[in-house]
Amino acid sequence: MPTGNVQAVERVIVVTDSSTCLPADVVSAFDIRVLPISLHLPESLPAEESETGDESTWRLPKQVELEELSGANHPFVTEYLAAIEEPGYAAAAIVTPAIEFATMFRNAALACELASRPSIAIDARSAAAGQALVVLAGAQEAAKGSDLDTVVQAIEDASRRVELVGSLATLEPIRQSGPLPADVLQAGELIGMRSVFRMHEGTIEPIAALATTQETLDTIRSAFLNSAPHGAERCAVFHADVPELAERLTNLLGHVDFVSGFSLAMQVHTGRGVLGAAWIPK
Repeated sequence: MPTGNVQAVERVIVVTDSSTCLPADVVSAFDIRVLPISLHLPESLPAEESETGDESTWRLPKQVELEELSGANHPFVTEYLAAIEEPGYAAAAIVTPAIEFATMFRNAALACELASRPSIAIDARSAAAGQALVVLAGAQEAAKGSDLDTVVQAIEDASRRVELVGSLATLEPIRQSGPLPADVLQAGELIGMRSVFRMHEGTIEPIAALATTQETLDTIRSAFLNSAPHGAERCAVFHADVPELAERLTNLLGHVDFVSGFSLAMQVHTGRGVLGAAWIPK
């Protein structure tokens, strides 16, 4: 879902937001601009946390996990515009989460309309680690010195092919925030069950409600093998404060490009215990 004025120029900057939870070393290696999401916490805690850099160690305080928070500030139009027009670049590609689950695309698209240099906003058709892999595809192309057209092609190709399979340990936080359809929520209604779902091309569908962690790990691995029988061009494991499960899943999948922890803003929506993987099949 692109918008903007695409022209063939060099020195492209790839911009995204901190819901991707990209590790700091990846961000630095490929010169990615990550705009922070600010989270407003209850009065009993620091008033605001701004997410930047490597968030693999962020932990959502237990006392606020099930509270209604005042929400998170997504990047403003002015922040996207400043990133587009950062000195040293001639064009920009902005990658946002699927528009079905977040509002960043609208702000990014408006910034592109206001920008004085070629820029384009692209809906990743995924979120979290899925979006991160789409960003990485574009950033790797930009690092080669490719023009904006070529970078956009790499991003759009990745957005069409990226797969994400995740597991929720609890349904209450995501029920409050409301980004998942009812059939996904109903699939995990039983107490003690983990709801496993698939995200692809902006759509979320339930896979199973499972009773054990091992069943969950095996289900994610099976989804990976079925989707990518010849392996993956890129693969990432993500989690919300369950690094030991992330390590087990990484071992089951084999090589992954990175393991990322969920940011606070993501944990507010999903709760703790989220586990999953995203990949782009070969």
